[in-house]
Amino acid sequence: MSTPTPSATSSGAPSANPSAASAASASAASAAGRSANPRFREATSPAHAKTLRAAGVGTGSQQTEVRIRDFTFVSDEPAKIGGRDQGPTPMEYLAGAVNSCITVVIDQLAERRGLPVSAVQTYTLAKQDTRGLGGSADVQPYFYSYRLQIVVATEQRDEVELIGFAANAEHICPAINLLRDARTGLEVVWSFTEEASDRAAEALSNSAWGYSTQGVTGPRPFLTVVNADGAGARA
Repeated sequence: MSTPTPSATSSGAPSANPSAASAASASAASAAGRSANPRFREATSPAHAKTLRAAGVGTGSQQTEVRIRDFTFVSDEPAKIGGRDQGPTPMEYLAGAVNSCITVVIDQLAERRGLPVSAVQTYTLAKQDTRGLGGSADVQPYFYSYRLQIVVATEQRDEVELIGFAANAEHICPAINLLRDARTGLEVVWSFTEEASDRAAEALSNSAWGYSTQGVTGPRPFLTVVNADGAGARA
């Protein structure tokens, strides 16, 4: 069996703990703005960074009052597991943040590319194995299956342009990339339609996973693209 080569510290002396040295190196690279993500060509830069802040105060029974800038909101858990059910759960907020994030990206990107967009709807369905948080099994405690449905109403009919738009939006969306790198089983489904009826994204999502949406008929997209960034395919 070969002997691992000792790693060297910045002073040139062998490190007694290679894993610690590796972690320190990764931390230093992160602080310097260097990106180790192979899906992106360029490194991040502190010169272009912004700092986000969020403050939380536990108010008992698993509830948290969160303050971000001048906004406050409550995150809670259902009463059946010890919460007070006075607000969405942290993971529900996360799902909602993903919906919001891609909507922001679509609005900004459509303006930059000159794409006419008359409506945007999003809907998330995600599965989480509750045994992870509950401590009864050593499983991934966050989402392991995630479907993000995006409905975009537009008069544009150029499929090359629309597929390129979807790929570009996925590639620059912070939330989508977090989910993708976290191995959540993310599936991003783009449905381009002439118009978006009420709860169109919800109807398409529920139909895909075998759930019903009473009183709602799903739209008929003229183009559907799945996972446009990289291995995107027309459905």
